[in-house]
Parts: sequence; C-alpha cells; structure tokens
Amino acid sequence: IKSMNIIYKEVETINEFIVAIRIRVDVFIKEQKSEPGWEPDEDDKISRHFVVIVNDKIVSTSRVRESAKREFKIERMATIKEYRRKRISSGLLEFIINEMEKLEPKRIWLQSQVRAQKFYEKYDFKTISEPYDLWGIFHIDMEYPL
Repeated sequence: IKSMNIIYKEVETINEFIVAIRIRVDVFIKEQKSEPGWEPDEDDKISRHFVVIVNDKIVSTSRVRESAKREFKIERMATIKEYRRKRISSGLLEFIINEMEKLEPKRIWLQSQVRAQKFYEKYDFKTISEPYDLWGIFHIDMEYPL
C-alpha cells in the first residue's frame, strides 16, 4: 500500500473551492440521487470550506456555516468513494472541530444522514432530534458537547 501524504486545510484558492464543489455534486447529486439544483447553494458564499488533500489530490470536503452567533454548523461532508473507510473524514471532522473550538463556540452541530449517525457518535456528537426527511434522505440533528 502506497503511503498517504494527508493534508487537512481550509480552502484558500478558487481551484480548491471548485474541486470541493465537484466532490459534493458527485456524492450528493450523482451518487445519492438528490435533486439537482441544491448543490452548490447560496450558503457557500458565507461558509468556510475545508478539504483533505491526499498525495496532491483533493478527496474530501466539508463546510462550516455560522447558523447563529457563535453557533457553527458542519455541513456537506463528502468524500470520494475510493477514499472512504480510510479515516480521512474522521481526520477532517477532528480538524474542523479543532478550528471551531478556537472561536469559543456556543454550539457546534450538524444534520447527519441517518446512515452516518454512528460515524458522528464516535466523535461524541449526540442525537437531538427524531429522524426527518430532507431532500428524500432521512436526517437527524446532532450536537457536539462543548
């Protein structure tokens, strides 16, 4: 197995941003068959975007949006299929939480697809809602303990 050189970072260039959006479209629209048109969205303009670069290739992304004063919502976490189950999303989530904690948040939360609930629970996120349908996929609200 080729060793992986992994970099977690905030998006700094338009090219990084474009590749991040492309990953989201591939995962949410093409693979999960969500409605075209909601990806990307207007919130991209007011969000901070993060990527994971493995051996010079962007393979995973997420964004964070301030949903209320000092309340940070982690959104649109997506990883290219062949890079899943390699702890890449785990590292990205840890990196984002670390970045948000520097801002003295009142709240860090997300809307998880139900099938990803156990992933977030591994990082201490607690479920705070019943499942609900969002774009045809069941989601739950989860919150990080501060």
